[in-house]
Amino acid sequence: MATQQQQQMEVQEEEPPQLISKIAKSFNCLIPMLIGVLQVNSQSTDESPFKTHPTNMWVFVFSTFIYYSVAQGSVSMAVISGSLSSVSLLSVLLPRLLEHLIFIAWAFVTIIVAYQVHALLIHSACQRLHQMTIDIISKCHCQWFTPSNSVEQQRRPPV
Repeated sequence: MATQQQQQMEVQEEEPPQLISKIAKSFNCLIPMLIGVLQVNSQSTDESPFKTHPTNMWVFVFSTFIYYSVAQGSVSMAVISGSLSSVSLLSVLLPRLLEHLIFIAWAFVTIIVAYQVHALLIHSACQRLHQMTIDIISKCHCQWFTPSNSVEQQRRPPV
């Protein structure tokens, strides 16, 4: 029974939470779609988005590079970099006031995602520590650690 619980805990540690994993994969569709919208939007103007919004576009380039580099390894990093990439492209399409507000919203979402990932890791570590403690106590045959021995001694008449 204990080995099954340990195996389930190990599988849960290796697999990222389903929702976060789905969010990370969604950027594979969202980023190309936003690039297409930006291309259509910039066809009517003579200037490139790299000239009109250089900071946002370079943030997009670097965050997209990070997203596609770490997407297979670190799901939380993929969510953060993929969302930054999407937000930086989206900000080019929005008016200046909304451009800044969307980055503020992105910062809050990033903090929430990072908190959830770390909370899950801490919870998992606490579960492992609890299970290890129970295993050690159950393997110990010391009289004061085994509750069944102390109950049996209380039932026996003194010699």
